[in-house]
Amino acid sequence: MNATRERPEIRFLTSGDVTAHERAAAERAVQTALRDAQGVTSVRVTLSVVADPSLPRPALAQAVVEMNGRRVRAQAAAPRIDEAIDMLRERLAVRTSSLQAG
Repeated sequence: MNATRERPEIRFLTSGDVTAHERAAAERAVQTALRDAQGVTSVRVTLSVVADPSLPRPALAQAVVEMNGRRVRAQAAAPRIDEAIDMLRERLAVRTSSLQAG
C-alpha cells in the first residue's frame, strides 16, 4: 500500500458566511472520505450558507469527485455547516467505496 499517493488539490467554491476554519474542516473531511479511493483525478467542494432564518437547513456541503473516469457527487444540507460537512464525509465515503467495489 502506498501511503504517499498523490491527491489532486481540492478546489473550493464558497458562498455566504463560511469561515476558513469551516473550509479546513471540509478539506479534512473530504480527504478522510477519499483515504482509500484510487484513481481520483479532481475534487471540487462547494460550501454555502444562506442567511435566511426561515430555512430549516440553510447550510450546504457538496463534493464532486472525478474518479476512474466517473463523476461521484455527494451533498448534504443541515441547520449548521459543520453538520453538513460531517454528513458529506459519510456520504462521499459510501459513494466512493461503492464505486470501487464494482
